[in-house]
Amino acid sequence: MKPNSRMYPRFAIQAPIVFGEGAERHEGTLLNLSVRGCAITAERVPAVPAYISLRMDFPNDTEPFDVELAAVRWASTHRCGLEFIRMSPEMNARLSAFVALLEQNS
Repeated sequence: MKPNSRMYPRFAIQAPIVFGEGAERHEGTLLNLSVRGCAITAERVPAVPAYISLRMDFPNDTEPFDVELAAVRWASTHRCGLEFIRMSPEMNARLSAFVALLEQNS
């Protein structure tokens, strides 16, 4: 495996998100997605190390997708990378199905 290659492929996607710690919430945009994480952009992103919850609204999906716990793995001025730590089995299945569709269309 190449030093910079990812274990899980990420797919470019733009979708609205809401993220935060506790009651504090911020809006942003999803930039890419895999079954284990994503990158987001926002006016204000959390710093490393932080743990946040995340709600994503995927195109053509009727219900938002919730990640109960995500770890901030890197951050820059208006972008950060998140690793999904905890989500419900239903959300995990929905995410896997959505990423499989992205993979078929890439």
